[in-house]
Amino acid sequence: MISSDAAKPASACLRAASVMILAAALGSCHARGGQLRLAAEAGLEPRLEAMLRTSPLPPDWSLADDAAISLSLAEYSPQEAPPQGSYDCGIAYRAAAVRLEDGRYSVTAQAARELGLDVLESIAPPLRALEVEGRWPGSPGYPFAYRLGLRLSRSDKGRIPGDMSQWAEAAASRAAASDRTPAILAAAGDMQVGPAQWPELLGGEKGLVRLFGRSTLDRLRGADLAVANLESPVSSRGEPNPEKRFHFRMPLGSSEAMLSAGLDLLLFANNHAFDYGPEAFDDTLGDLRSAGMPFAGAGSGLAEAAAARFLDIGPIGAGGSAARAAFVGYAFFPKESLGFTTAAAAAGPSSAGILADEAAALASIREAAASGAFVVVLAHGGSEYVEAPSRAAKELYARFVDAGAALVIGSHPHLLQGCSSRSGSLIAYSLGNFVFTDEREPPAAWKSGILEFLVYGGKARGFRIFPVIAGYEATGADPDTADAEARLSRLCAGLVGEGEAYEGLRTSVAAP
Repeated sequence: MISSDAAKPASACLRAASVMILAAALGSCHARGGQLRLAAEAGLEPRLEAMLRTSPLPPDWSLADDAAISLSLAEYSPQEAPPQGSYDCGIAYRAAAVRLEDGRYSVTAQAARELGLDVLESIAPPLRALEVEGRWPGSPGYPFAYRLGLRLSRSDKGRIPGDMSQWAEAAASRAAASDRTPAILAAAGDMQVGPAQWPELLGGEKGLVRLFGRSTLDRLRGADLAVANLESPVSSRGEPNPEKRFHFRMPLGSSEAMLSAGLDLLLFANNHAFDYGPEAFDDTLGDLRSAGMPFAGAGSGLAEAAAARFLDIGPIGAGGSAARAAFVGYAFFPKESLGFTTAAAAAGPSSAGILADEAAALASIREAAASGAFVVVLAHGGSEYVEAPSRAAKELYARFVDAGAALVIGSHPHLLQGCSSRSGSLIAYSLGNFVFTDEREPPAAWKSGILEFLVYGGKARGFRIFPVIAGYEATGADPDTADAEARLSRLCAGLVGEGEAYEGLRTSVAAP
């Protein structure tokens, strides 16, 4: 049946699924016709239950532990021929898992077997799946991907009734058509390109390679989706905001350049959106729209700023559709030294600005989650130049998760911060700087990274870091991956228990 690669004894694989649970899921079954016994390999019971909810049994069939006819769901290696009468119904991925703060990110196949292999959909924060020899589940060459077969068999010498064979074939086909491949979401931190590097930014492929580095561009372009924070208006108009100490701007055409670099969506809810006033803010929205660059957290009014941006994530399935991700942007930065506040930048019902209305953000998250999308909140706030997230960020991000966010990604502190979990969702508190040229940032802010999240079945099942050095003139790959992984693990270890500590929090804004 299952190959030895699965590292579990075949005799222990098949076990009866819970008839009571499945009967409740299926509703009442009338025992006028045949009876069926259910079995699934370890970890596949939820798959079989989901299949039966999507394709209910014919009304004249019922479930019974002692039935002669068995419906089983089993795994087969890609090289193994499934038994006669088995219907292909998708792919199952297995992976080894560790806690978020564990120092391991990629292990050998043998080490993965020794740790134990679980079906990928059962791995969720505070656990994360590990790469195997640098490969995620779903990538070419990943060793623990198995075909799923739905099979009807009898314990006696009787024949399988034709209506049941037809049902099983249709149920398997429907399951295979809706099957999804794991996807990679790459997330980078703050981006602002100073005037000295504008020629590189607008200089086509050669310029982008000089500004980002070839391997960094490859990471962004290789992901199914890549996002970052646009820490600057894009405009040649406007006057410096007198309530701002630092004034950033980038040239028109920057959005198209960032799209060429591999970015698929930008957060524009941040404390630099109004560095040059409302004219430059409006120009930025125009540049983003002209380039066809999706953005979150900003708009010509509150409705647009609060709206979730839906994008396909991952390859198109056999059924002709892809999984959907929904992005909600939000800002909550502290009052700045010269007096600039989040409220000064906030969008109103008929005024342009950024999303700073928590009730509107929570409503957008709930609506997107109800649609079945993988909901990502991109949030800009907290305390700058500290490795530990602020209490305000912890409490706010907990409310985002409670509203339905599967992943919360923070920016603004300019330093990389750790990750924690809450209710099976993942929180990455800060991604630090990504491209931050012409600014003398402290050395602690130079080392950062792209975080790549493994997305499957509506959850972030794992993450890894691609380390970068955000320098004064350009960004480039940091060759010391081991140091970056150790640092990220240390930051995550400092947050152990944070999700549990805030489990008692409730949304402070009433649901609509």
